[in-house]
Amino acid sequence: MKAIKLLVVVLLFFIFCNQTQSQPFIYFDKTISDSAFHRFAKICKLDLSTGNVTDFIPEKYDPFIISDPDWNYLLVEQRNMPPELYNTSDSSSSYLVEDFFNVSVDEMLYSPTQNTLFFLTDGYRYIERFNIQNHTFFNRLKLGKSVSFNSWMEPTRNAFFSTDKNKIYISVIDSNDVEQVWTYSISTHQIIEKRNLSTLSGHQGALGYNLCFGRNGIGLIEAYPPYTPNRNYYFNIYNFGSNSAQTQIANTGECEAYFNGNGEFTIIAGMTYYNQNDSIDYYSNGTFKIYNSSTGQLVKTNTLPPRGVIYTFDNYPNDIYYVLNLDTQPEIYNLTKLELHQLSPAVALTSPFGSRQEFSFNVTAYGGLFTDSSVAYFNGQAKPTSKINDTTVSFTLSNTDIASTGNYPIWISNYGSYSDTLNFSVTYSLQNSLSPTFQCVRRNPDKSYTAYFGYNNNNSYDVFIPTGVNNRFSPSPEFRGQANVFISGNHQNVFTVNFNGDNLTWYLAGQSITVNKNSSSCP
Repeated sequence: MKAIKLLVVVLLFFIFCNQTQSQPFIYFDKTISDSAFHRFAKICKLDLSTGNVTDFIPEKYDPFIISDPDWNYLLVEQRNMPPELYNTSDSSSSYLVEDFFNVSVDEMLYSPTQNTLFFLTDGYRYIERFNIQNHTFFNRLKLGKSVSFNSWMEPTRNAFFSTDKNKIYISVIDSNDVEQVWTYSISTHQIIEKRNLSTLSGHQGALGYNLCFGRNGIGLIEAYPPYTPNRNYYFNIYNFGSNSAQTQIANTGECEAYFNGNGEFTIIAGMTYYNQNDSIDYYSNGTFKIYNSSTGQLVKTNTLPPRGVIYTFDNYPNDIYYVLNLDTQPEIYNLTKLELHQLSPAVALTSPFGSRQEFSFNVTAYGGLFTDSSVAYFNGQAKPTSKINDTTVSFTLSNTDIASTGNYPIWISNYGSYSDTLNFSVTYSLQNSLSPTFQCVRRNPDKSYTAYFGYNNNNSYDVFIPTGVNNRFSPSPEFRGQANVFISGNHQNVFTVNFNGDNLTWYLAGQSITVNKNSSSCP
């Protein structure tokens, strides 16, 4: 079983989304004075959308912060004093929680519908309910033996709500030293189910099991072996609502694990012991592996500065932050930030005369860490979006979206978080030429002819040209199955047109090519 480590907050680099949408806040203590006998610190608030740090609570005596997963409330512990409870929306008032004087508080959950805080205390031996309006405790319930937790993560997540918020799943060691998950009913204030983690893990023969992370009815179960150098850990995500598990993921070497969203990706953080002969105290070594939880496929690796702390937010479940040097020069990495690298097409060529017809077309976005919940935004408007795989989504635009020239921002959203922005350009002219090409004509048995066409796009980007003034055939019909998305480069035999052998002209982006039955024959 992993022992409790000292909490150290460490160093990183800021990655911001281009959008101005709000981002979470990190609350942390910043030392004012420190000596062998006392430490005074104030509580500060870091705005992840701007990087600004502001004072939240004035000087406290050796404070330690505990928050709920949405960071709505802070419990600020002080040495030799009862802790104070703060609502993060109002630092001007607080409540002195005298019941917790000299009590170890491990984790805190907040239920808005119940207006209640649930505290896990004394090494997860008890769960206690606190009515926020009346400032009263009730229904203290004994659980099992002491459970260790990942102190390199803020907030701790050994307990979490079910999807319907009517239950709490809690990591427990029972009286027989069996690692279990207990289900606590909020309505009856009782434990209504106990299940062995060894059964849910799917990996047998481990030294022990741990429910190391969870949210929204989904937990991450760890199976760990006896202590040996380079030992193997096994992780799988378990949905307690549907009683289903995802693919097991193995990791060699010391580590901690997390997931984002609803478990789409599993993040494994490498850890290093301060002393290789000591199996207790270790730190994050800055190596991160991100896996597709359903397939077990490694999709991304990061190597970052060591000795950081993970921050998570239930109101921004997509984002897992890795943080260092909060009290000096905050630097932050968003480990699971949505990536947006390329659009195809990235440009639409239109006409000042407008379109004579209604149409729609698909844009493909390439990036990373996409999920079934990913949504593309065009100029601030959500568009119908389909996930193709982890790195690709497709979304639909219409003729009204490209009716006016300009550069329109596109980004991908997932659970309220946003990728960087790329521009989709609508223009009347292209930077370089895009010309139609002709490969050959074939005579058919019925005495009709088939022409083979391609194009040469000398631009570095892919272009959409709707059927009309800039993309048409003559004589009519104007649309004869020709392409409307033109990939950068030279492409032959892209499409064919059946015709009667008379002159047939394809007008494309201000250029044209004419073929007839006497044009070059196909071999």
